[in-house]
Amino acid sequence: MPRLLAIDFGEKRIGLATCDATGQVVAARRTLRRARDTAVVEEIGRFCREEEVEGVVLGLPRSRDGSETPLTLRVRSFGDKVARATGLPLVYHDEALTSWQAERDLAAPTKEQIDRSAAAVLLADYLAHVSGGQR
Repeated sequence: MPRLLAIDFGEKRIGLATCDATGQVVAARRTLRRARDTAVVEEIGRFCREEEVEGVVLGLPRSRDGSETPLTLRVRSFGDKVARATGLPLVYHDEALTSWQAERDLAAPTKEQIDRSAAAVLLADYLAHVSGGQR
């Protein structure tokens, strides 16, 4: 299993989480402040190199009926920038309820904790999905 980075995209903050090489241990790692895409994409690239990340999972927001929204298009544009900057394979995974789950799991969380924890929820869900629910 490759070491993966999950990204919970937000216009103000971006949460990061990683898994170990076994895909069994997921950890909420960082929350980045986002002012411009270029700066935060460079920071993500540095993180990927330092942590020897081999692939990226980016949370994809959708409307309740599953259709794409303007934010979905914005996230896809951001994903293209991350993939180009890192040279890593990038997959999109439904991020439905990740922030809600993260907030529910934490006691009195800050927004920064919710963002990185939402990335961890996203990554755990993705890993369960690709392993057929055998996590």
